[in-house]
Amino acid sequence: MDMRVFWSVLAALIVFGVAVIGWRAFERQRDIEDANAALQSISAYATRAMQDGQRADLQRRHQQQQQQAANSRLRELAGNQRCVGGVVVVVDGATYTQLGTVGDPVRCNGRYADRPIR
Repeated sequence: MDMRVFWSVLAALIVFGVAVIGWRAFERQRDIEDANAALQSISAYATRAMQDGQRADLQRRHQQQQQQAANSRLRELAGNQRCVGGVVVVVDGATYTQLGTVGDPVRCNGRYADRPIR
């Protein structure tokens, strides 16, 4: 009878050990799946954030280009305006009038003023 008790206890310990090992493997697999899900979520969030950033950057560049185009149209000298010595001058027949104030004339370079003049 002593041997039957021994083998029963041994069998119970083996079953218990297998159950513990199985439970640990199950927990580990569940943790791995949770970690993978978290990584996928973070990756998806980062991808969306990057795309949003690229979209915003593209819009910002487009707005800057439009603003620069508008500014260049406003800064381009009209037909009766000339760049004389780096200062915008309005020519009306034999009359030459400097744009801006005495202390702050509108400067120019080629066909463009340094600031909007219209």
